[in-house]
Amino acid sequence: MTRKWKPILSTLSAGIILLSQICEAHAAAKFTQDPKCGSTKGCYTDCAQSCTFEVAWEDKGTAVTFTIRYDLESKTDVWAAIGISQDMKMGSDNVVECHYESGTVRAMRSQNTGKMNIAAEQTGFQQTQGSVADGVLTCGFDIQKSAINLDADSYLFFANGPIFPKQINGKSMHSHIPKISPSMVDFQSAQVIGGTAIQLLIKVHGLLMISAWIAFASIGVVLARYYKPMWAERKLLGEKVWFQIHRTLMILTLLFVISAFVVIFVHAEGWSQFSDDEEYKKAHPYLGVIVTALTFINPLMALFRPHPDDQYRFVFNWAHWFVGTVARILAVITIFIGVTLSEAGAPEYVIYILAAYVAYQLFIELVMEFHECCVVRANTGKGTAYEMKNISDPGSETPAAVNRGRKFKNVMIGLHTVVIAGFTVAILVSVA
Repeated sequence: MTRKWKPILSTLSAGIILLSQICEAHAAAKFTQDPKCGSTKGCYTDCAQSCTFEVAWEDKGTAVTFTIRYDLESKTDVWAAIGISQDMKMGSDNVVECHYESGTVRAMRSQNTGKMNIAAEQTGFQQTQGSVADGVLTCGFDIQKSAINLDADSYLFFANGPIFPKQINGKSMHSHIPKISPSMVDFQSAQVIGGTAIQLLIKVHGLLMISAWIAFASIGVVLARYYKPMWAERKLLGEKVWFQIHRTLMILTLLFVISAFVVIFVHAEGWSQFSDDEEYKKAHPYLGVIVTALTFINPLMALFRPHPDDQYRFVFNWAHWFVGTVARILAVITIFIGVTLSEAGAPEYVIYILAAYVAYQLFIELVMEFHECCVVRANTGKGTAYEMKNISDPGSETPAAVNRGRKFKNVMIGLHTVVIAGFTVAILVSVA
């Protein structure tokens, strides 16, 4: 057992370190909401008791005055920007960006074209203020309605990112997925808007992945490893019960993962990556591709597996186990990262539900391993779990081995199914 788990221990250790970074608390914000929000000014903000960003506007007749405030979190050489769009996607959008560089705040117009950002004419635009005090960037500007149609309701974006002064065009991609107002903004009103738009395809992507790995895979792998000799005398659609259930659950896992993969590519309109202050978040799209590839490879190997009596069957056994285990570990890490992304819109407490799930899954598999090694084998001389070296048909164990602990195993698989269903529903509801 020790040798079997050894190839995965380094991956688990790296995952634990990564998850500890995700769970670290973020520094508190440094400013409070403008008291004029909701009276003379409209505001889009994340302010509750404190704020990390605020975009305020005030209609002046022929122009609208905007003020951006952003918590720098001790960073220098950064930019913060607003986008004004008729939809919730980056496209042909008007942008105003504020650069804090070498101690100076400078505002300018730019334009989004597809996924690129380019310079724009500065006509109809004037910077009115720019300062940094107590770690908070303040940037004000007037936009003439003749330059941008601010009489029309629009979605308001807020984004920020680093600047690399020594590079040509040193402005980097946004550090976090941009905030998007959940509804269109009336720039003639003094409304206060909070939160960010729910993007349906992102939610669907997350829900599919959670269902695949938290629900289906968690039960399917336990059945395959510990329940092969169970219900040996029964058949389900002409096959052994454990095999039919395992195969069904893993096919569902594959279908849900592929569907989630397609959905997110449709949403992003191709490959997408982002720069982020928190390095681990950059890994999400890459890990997602790796997990999808491994999920596809494993059942493909199963289609071409050797006969149980083949002398090379053990090679398939090890490969099937290794690929599946790595896929599960990476999938859970990817889900942990995914729920922390701002575009996911998931509450912070989901991290703790996921951590509880991981602890439970490890516990249940350790309990089953202990039962195999210290109970069944102690009484019968061999276990009923998946044998990596033994190439015999798992249904050929002695009656004593099959019957040993039958009641315990029936109770455990029932309990496991109920607990996993509970975790799945809790995570799905929280994320949705």
